[in-house]
Amino acid sequence: MKMNAEDLDSEPTIYIHEGSELLSQLRDRLVLLPELKDLSPSCDIETADVGEPGITTPDEERKMRNILKYHRSIFLGNGNAAPAPARGVVCDLDVGDAKPVAQRSRPVAPHLSMKVYELIKKLLEKGLVEHSESPWASPIVIVLKKNGVDIRICIDYRVVNMFIKLSNYPLPLIDDLLIGFESAMWFMSLDMASGFWAIRMTERAKLISAFVCPFEHFQWVRMPFGLKNAPLVYQAVINNCLWGFVRLPGRS
Repeated sequence: MKMNAEDLDSEPTIYIHEGSELLSQLRDRLVLLPELKDLSPSCDIETADVGEPGITTPDEERKMRNILKYHRSIFLGNGNAAPAPARGVVCDLDVGDAKPVAQRSRPVAPHLSMKVYELIKKLLEKGLVEHSESPWASPIVIVLKKNGVDIRICIDYRVVNMFIKLSNYPLPLIDDLLIGFESAMWFMSLDMASGFWAIRMTERAKLISAFVCPFEHFQWVRMPFGLKNAPLVYQAVINNCLWGFVRLPGRS
């Protein structure tokens, strides 16, 4: 059966196949939740590589390890995790005087219900979502993985995003970054594990982020992927973290 994005709203029970044309159409308009095999992987600081053989001394490595232990709460191990909340920034959503839209829950096929339940349970246990009484409600959509058994869950925020006012916060341009890198010799990358989840939602943003499934009505406590302005809020966090440290050399 060939479908397009609009057909989702008229289907009584629907899931999208991973790698399909339909998922490609919707990828930028759905909140695709990451796989949550372990939401709290611990970071083993005792065995972390904190020095360089033949260069750093045991005393220097001990001091570095003590610094890491002091900031243990901000380090994550492998996998998706619930990071400590960021300071100095929150996600706020403004819909003006728009009337709340409560979409109906889309039925979940019986053989997938338990998997959906387990995922929502993990989100609740880690404080990423909470039960909601919001007048807003966006439905979930199931993405069936290529093996035909495992699933991913999406939240369809297409309607909500139409009402959210776009922030004016600037995003960096790739071309500008590449020009700066042209004269650099050394590069470093930072893995911001589950970075969006480090950002708290304001009370009104929680209500707007509410989603519904056959089990109940929920809303986000931390910022999810896919909501309008979420990338802009996250960029503000990155800029705050790196302010004063990023110095790209000019051309000689």
